[in-house]
Amino acid sequence: MSSKTEKFSVLYKLSLFLQTKGDAGSVFRIPTADIVSIAMIHNYDTAMFPIIRVRLYSDLSTIEKLTQYPDQIYVSLNMTGNIYRMGDENKSPELVNGANNINFSLKGYIENKNTPTSTMDQYDHGLKKTSDLNINRKVPIDVYCYDAEKIHFMRKKAPSIFKETSLTTVIESMFRNQGIVDYTIEPMRNQNKFDQVLFPNLSISEALSYLDNKYGMYSKGAQVYGDLNGLTICSTDVENSTLPKPIHVEGFKNSSDMGGMRRINSQLYQMNTKAENVSVISETDIERVLNSETITSINVRDLDIQNETMVKLYPNMSKDMTTRVSSNSISMLLDKISTPDILHKTLNQYIAESYAARVTERITRVDVSGVGFDIGKLNIRTRYNLIFDSPIRGMKMNQYYRATRVVHVISNLDSDLFIAQTTMSLCSN
Repeated sequence: MSSKTEKFSVLYKLSLFLQTKGDAGSVFRIPTADIVSIAMIHNYDTAMFPIIRVRLYSDLSTIEKLTQYPDQIYVSLNMTGNIYRMGDENKSPELVNGANNINFSLKGYIENKNTPTSTMDQYDHGLKKTSDLNINRKVPIDVYCYDAEKIHFMRKKAPSIFKETSLTTVIESMFRNQGIVDYTIEPMRNQNKFDQVLFPNLSISEALSYLDNKYGMYSKGAQVYGDLNGLTICSTDVENSTLPKPIHVEGFKNSSDMGGMRRINSQLYQMNTKAENVSVISETDIERVLNSETITSINVRDLDIQNETMVKLYPNMSKDMTTRVSSNSISMLLDKISTPDILHKTLNQYIAESYAARVTERITRVDVSGVGFDIGKLNIRTRYNLIFDSPIRGMKMNQYYRATRVVHVISNLDSDLFIAQTTMSLCSN
């Protein structure tokens, strides 16, 4: 098998434990044969925490233990990842390199009213059950996992006032006072020091949104996300100083069944997918009707004006043309719809730039799917660039992207090895 046709994928070995903490609390390991799938759903733009669903097909005795104390279930998962060379159907995968592991211990939730059985349900079709029946019969079980501590923390009331401080210091103080240490704050664009910062009776999650709206953390807007390794506050800018992760896209004429990871050298493997797994959705014409060449925000308190050029929507706009259009020159060069100015009275200097970024993200969106990625390396700050084997298809796609939504579904591949199926929605600003 030549190096061009070799197929590599990241596979995982799973150890799953369920724990109940009631009067008859116990810890029991779930056999890998009983694990149907584990779904990790990250809605970076619309949610603050991931949705994790563990789907099992296990004995009735398992669900009986869980339904006794449905509010005191804890789930621990260890996913040990490695890169494997995928052989023929008759050959087992061969381990060639390491990959990132994924571990978590979260609180679990199960809907008791929808479970197939419980200790109070002693009959099946009119016949009394026996202990043997409970052991030998398997039923589907869905357990949802969440970080109860982080969610409870984000709902706590934020302190009311801070004086002579920066936005980074305000956030760090809120976290530190509540004992939260596993967080990451990307260096902020707004490094100003404010005489005082007031919160009008807000929770911590509401306070973070308030800071971004009223004061402005980053030039293109901020994101807050509670991932498995802690809370992250970062910019939505696709150029965020991190090294983008390439996604290689094969040509349509490539008949190989490659996917997963492409070997660059003995130590470097990058994501690889087939051409049909990449879909580009464009709304350029619609956005050109709704938006003019420049976005203008006006602070009605001090009449400070901020202009942002829609460069990606109107790539032929020059700096000179932008200035003459935005200043309402008599000799208007372009006859386009005029977007109303954004009026505000906040201290946020990035409103026009942030608005332009949101519009630009709708111009071209890319949906990517693949199997066998190293999902432990992907998070909210990860940036991507698409490398097409077909130069024609890759035209105008040579830019950085960020993910708005990522879904991983880990399922059993063979024996005790599991593989992740990934779908991503990407955009650029």
